[in-house]
Amino acid sequence: MFYGRLLYDEAAAKEVRLFGLGDFLRGRMLAEMRSIHRGQRRLNRQVLRVQSLLALLSSLIAGGGLTWVVGQVASGRLPVGDVTMFAVAVLGVQGSISGLVNSLAQLAQTTLLFGHYGDLVSSGPDLPLAQPPRPLPALRRGIEVRDVWFRYDADHPWVLRGLSMFIPCGESAAVVGLNGAGKSTLVKLLCRFYDPERGSILWDGVDIRDVAPAALRERMGTVFQDYMRYDLTVAENIGMGDLARLGDHGPVREAAEHAGADAAISRLPHGYDTLLSRMFLPATNQQSPETGVVLSGGQWQRLALARGLMRADRDLLILDEPSSGLDAEAEHAIQRELRRLRVGRTSVLISHRLSSVRDAGVIYTLSGGRVAEQGTHQELMAAGGEYSRLFTLQASGYQAGSDQQVPAR
Repeated sequence: MFYGRLLYDEAAAKEVRLFGLGDFLRGRMLAEMRSIHRGQRRLNRQVLRVQSLLALLSSLIAGGGLTWVVGQVASGRLPVGDVTMFAVAVLGVQGSISGLVNSLAQLAQTTLLFGHYGDLVSSGPDLPLAQPPRPLPALRRGIEVRDVWFRYDADHPWVLRGLSMFIPCGESAAVVGLNGAGKSTLVKLLCRFYDPERGSILWDGVDIRDVAPAALRERMGTVFQDYMRYDLTVAENIGMGDLARLGDHGPVREAAEHAGADAAISRLPHGYDTLLSRMFLPATNQQSPETGVVLSGGQWQRLALARGLMRADRDLLILDEPSSGLDAEAEHAIQRELRRLRVGRTSVLISHRLSSVRDAGVIYTLSGGRVAEQGTHQELMAAGGEYSRLFTLQASGYQAGSDQQVPAR
C-alpha cells in the first residue's frame, strides 16, 4: 500500500523525480516482496508436506480396506455388490471428513474475525467518561492548567513536566518555545484528545475530565497546524467547522473573509461550490478546470483557518501556527485580522514567529515541558531571558547589515 500510494501522490511524485528515487524505491519494494514470498514459500512447503502425509495416510487406509474387501469377495465371504458399496462409502466418508475440516477451519477464521469486530464495537470510549458528566459552565474566570504531567507512552519521555499556567477569560494568551517544548501537546490536552497523567485542567474550576468531551469541544474554535484537506467543495471545507451552519453561505463567507480567502474563492470556476479535488472526474470533459481545482498550500491554509473561525464566537479560540505557510504580506494581513478578532475573546495563540505574539495579554515561554517565563512582551524583553533571546535572534535576520551576535543557548 505504501509503495502503491507513491505512484499517485503529488508530493511524492515531485521528490521521486527530483531526487531520482524511482530505482531505489522499486528495489526496496522488490526486496520486500521477495522476503514476503520466501515466507509464503516456506508456508506452502509446510502445507504441502502435511497435506501429502494426510493424503498418503488416507490412501493407505482406503487401499487397505479395499484389499480386505476384495479378499473377502475372492474367498466367497462377501458378495461383489459389497465392493461397490464399500467404494462408495469410502468416497462419502472422505468427502464428509474433508467438508467437516474445511467447515471447522472457516468457523475458526470467522470466529477470530468476529472476535476482532466484537472487541471494536464493544470497546469503551478512548477517554474515561464521568458518570454522570458535569455541565460545562460559561467561561467567566478562565482556564487553569495545574501541574500537568504528560507523556504519550509509558516508555517515552515526559513531554510536559509540571506545566502550570492560567488563560484569563476575555484575554489572549500566547505560548512560544522551541520545537519539542510541548506547545502542540498542550493544545491536544486542552481539546481533551488525551488526559494528563498527573495534574488537571480546570475550566472555571471544573475539571474537564468531568465534562463530556463533545460538550467541551463544542465550546471551542480550533485551527490546527496539521490541517486537513477534504475532497469536497470550498463551502463544505469551510462549513465543516460548524456543521449546524454548513448550508448557510453567510457564515461561511464571513469566515472566509476573516481568513483572507474570499477574493481567491470568488475567482474559482464555481466560487464556493467549486470542488477542491481532481480525484473525482466525470467521464466527459476531464481537462476542463471546472471539473475540480487543486489549491496551493497557502490557499489551503487559509481555508483551514476559515474552518476554525466558523467557531470564532465560542468560549475559547485556539490558534496553532495559523499562518505558518503564508507569504509575508498574507501573514501580516491574517495576523492583523486575528488580532482584531481576539480582542475581548479568550484565545490561545501558538506560534514560532514571535512578532505575531507581541500584543498578547500574557506570553508563556515553554522549555523542557514547563513554563520557563511568563509576562507581556515588554516584561519578557526587559527580563533578558529565553523569550528575549529568541525574539532578538529572529529580529536580527530582518535587520539589514546587522552583524550583532546573538548568544546561543
